[in-house]
This record gives sequence, C-alpha cells and structure tokens, in this order.
Amino acid sequence: MISPEEKVEFLRKLVEIYSPTGREEEAARFVKDSFESYGIESYIDEVGNVIAVKKGKGPLILLAGHIDTVPGYIPVRIENGILWGRGSVDAKGPLATFFFATIESEANIIFAGLVDEEGFSKGAKNLEVPRPDYIIIGEPSGVDSVTIGYKGSLTARFVEKVEKVHGSMGVGAAEKLIERWLVISREFNEGFNALSGRIVRFIAYERDFDFYGEMVINLRTPPGYTPPSDWDIIDFVPAYEVDRRSPLVRAFVRGIRKAGFRPRLKKKMGTADMNILAPKYGVDAVAYGPGDSSLDHTPNEHIHLEEYLRAIEVLKIVLKELST
Repeated sequence: MISPEEKVEFLRKLVEIYSPTGREEEAARFVKDSFESYGIESYIDEVGNVIAVKKGKGPLILLAGHIDTVPGYIPVRIENGILWGRGSVDAKGPLATFFFATIESEANIIFAGLVDEEGFSKGAKNLEVPRPDYIIIGEPSGVDSVTIGYKGSLTARFVEKVEKVHGSMGVGAAEKLIERWLVISREFNEGFNALSGRIVRFIAYERDFDFYGEMVINLRTPPGYTPPSDWDIIDFVPAYEVDRRSPLVRAFVRGIRKAGFRPRLKKKMGTADMNILAPKYGVDAVAYGPGDSSLDHTPNEHIHLEEYLRAIEVLKIVLKELST
C-alpha cells in the first residue's frame, strides 16, 4: 500500500507545476513518469493527454480528469492539513485521486489526464481509447457526493456595424449589442433547467465611416436547449444528465455509504468533459472528486488533505462495487 504521506507529496508536486490551459506538457510528463515509477504503462497522445492502462477484472472504466487549470498562480503551501495552490481543487485533487485509485484498485481501468478542459476541451474531443463501459470524470463534488448532471455551454459572437453619424444622433453599434444582450438575458433564470450566462468580451469603437462593435457571450444551457440558427456559434456543448437509476450512480451511492458518509447527488451549473465524453462513447458518466467547487478559479483555492485521502478510499470502494 502507498502511504498517505506519499499521496500528499504527489499532489503537492502536481499542484506546484503551473499548468494553465496550453501549458500542460510538464504536468503531463510528471503524471506519466509517476505512473511508470509504479510499474504502470502510460503514454502521452498526439494532443497532449496522458493515458495509463491498468488491466484488471470487470467492466472497463474510464477515469478522466484534467491537467490544465485556469491562469493565476497561487503560492503552494501546506498549513494545518490544507494544501493551497492553483488547481488543488479544480482539478488536480480529483486527478490525483484517480491516479492512486488506478494504482491500488483491481478494476479494469483506463486513466486519462486531459488537456484544454478550461478551454474548448481539445483533450476530451480528441481522446482515442477503447470504448469504456462507464466513465468517471474528475471534478470536485465533495467526498460524500457524486455529480450526475452538468449544464451545457454555448459561446457565440455578435458583430454590429453602423454607418457613422454625429454623436448626438442615432444609435451606435455598442448600443445595438447592449440591446441584443438585454433581450437574451430576459430568458435567464436560476436552476439546472434554466438558461444563464454572461458577456465574455465586449469591444466598441469608431472607424472611418462607421461605428463597430463586437460581443462574445457564454451561456450555460439546460437540457434540450437548441441555439438559434442565425447566431455565430463559436462552440456548443449540450447539457448532460445521467439517470439516477444507472448502475454507475447506484455503485457510488453504495460506495459512499460504505465509506461512512451519507451520499448526495448533485447537478452543477457549469460544464465539464462529462458533457463531451458520455455522448461520444454512448455510456453512462458521473463526476467525482474531493474539494469544494465554490473555490474553483478563485484566489483562495485550497483542499483539505484528509478529504483527498478519504476520496481515494471511496473511489476504490466504488471501483470494487462496479467490478463485482
């Protein structure tokens, strides 16, 4: 068995490697080399994903986390059983949980450390592995919870160009874009089954003979949402929700309960690689991992190391449930 100290040290080193989207190579090599130090075959694919294969018994399970983080370095430190650092929650804590569950489980596992999850999910979209029977995504759910649904993500671009008039007359391009945003945002509401969103980028200026404006928005979309056909869509990933009666969900409920926790099922307002990989392979998927997701992307990102260690044990129980 691998000691708790060794598991903590691995996570600390992984978090110390600054790996914002587009700069994942060093972290991927670290994970690959670490697998090989434990005698597990691994490789880095054409887009930069690190893949490891652990042959065992039972159905084939894909454990897929992501290596990249959002930008913004946070000095890495451990104080009072808490690890501070960018990615400690989103999502190197869950990735390290998958790493050790892969090593210590007797299940039949493919581990995938994916790139570009915080971008446009190039890693998930280009992942080429044998079709799994189940998919578990590495995202912070809390040690006692499993995520069964994520909203979709739609990124769209709008451009307005208006012939220039005197500043005291008429409506410019910026005003037209604001009017469009107000119309879109009237549909917003709270909850998993509602539309929400924000403006990602907004620029407006005067050119020689016109007013020019450009707006990029991101909407979080509910299940069944279809974007308007006349929009300039940059990227669209539909919402995903697994049936709570799925054998995968039931295995997590039993595993979490056996570990001494009261299991909870969550639906999240964000979007994850689960939205891509579950439809891609046509199998059930959930997300699991230690950490408080409200700390994602914040300057206060940190994880309780005891929760991280307990999550490894929970996941090992779940993998055993799925394999028997």
